[in-house]
Amino acid sequence: MAGTIGTGLFQPPVTLINTMDAITQKHILRTLGDVTFKPSPVFWAMNRRGKKFGEGAIVYPIITQEELTGGAFWGDQVLNTAVTDSVQPAEQQWRSYYQAVTIPINDIKLNRGGNSVDIVKTKFQIASASLLQKLSRAMWGTAPQNTSLDIDNIPAWVYQTTNTIAGINRSSVTAWQPAANVSNSSAPLTIANAESAYQSVVLGFDEPDLFPMTNTSYAGFKTQFTATPRFIPNDGAQKQDTEALQAGFRYHFLFNNAIVTPDPFVTATQGFLLNTKYLYPVYHIADYFTADPWLKPSNQRVITTTMYLTWQLICLSPRMQVCITGM
Repeated sequence: MAGTIGTGLFQPPVTLINTMDAITQKHILRTLGDVTFKPSPVFWAMNRRGKKFGEGAIVYPIITQEELTGGAFWGDQVLNTAVTDSVQPAEQQWRSYYQAVTIPINDIKLNRGGNSVDIVKTKFQIASASLLQKLSRAMWGTAPQNTSLDIDNIPAWVYQTTNTIAGINRSSVTAWQPAANVSNSSAPLTIANAESAYQSVVLGFDEPDLFPMTNTSYAGFKTQFTATPRFIPNDGAQKQDTEALQAGFRYHFLFNNAIVTPDPFVTATQGFLLNTKYLYPVYHIADYFTADPWLKPSNQRVITTTMYLTWQLICLSPRMQVCITGM
């Protein structure tokens, strides 16, 4: 049979290689090394204020017009009391995701004892990370999580302006469109274009709080700030800070009040100014990371279970979101 006989030690450092191979136990670290998965900072950020749960159909009313039955009047003037139907329902469908976990029973038995790491725990950790990877891709509509069975993703909400989403055709209901895409002529993103995009979705104190982009775009955008000296007022005049200039940022920096963050799932050359008070995931309360009992097929010595999640990405106000292209 193929494989190493014994524990497969190395020389050096071992001298009595055959003897040590027969009697020595290898030390197994109880930590999984990860060279595959990529976390999505945006997925984390959209859950940071607490998860939103729901059940039944995902329906919410959208105000599509101002009701004009009001204004100034005088004396016994006849007032306009016409009925105005100013609401249109938006409806999204729940989307379900799964991740299977299957382990041969013989492998579980042979894994017992000594310094071994629990194979069931290990496989569950790998399955959880695999499911999280699928959810992160689905949030951005990245293949293969970009089918008709997947959730309504961020580019569908913010980048596309003439699609049908939540049952509303944006070509005919323009109030359901996001802010118009802002074009950046050539990389890196300029401060002027970023400010133009920012101001297109600011309403007073209601402004974007998240600014994801690719790592390449993040690096190009960041360098425009690290080369700029900081100034503070002094006796009514603008003077250079006498303290040492900060040439880098320990944490993600802010653009206005939006956290600028690189996300590996963002489409190349695009950036998104998002207001996560209105754009966030909602989870079905009855199917939130649930799992089946372990089952054994009648003709195989394996056990299998499946994890499930039912969710959707909703946006109560697309006009508060904007996409920047050409980054």
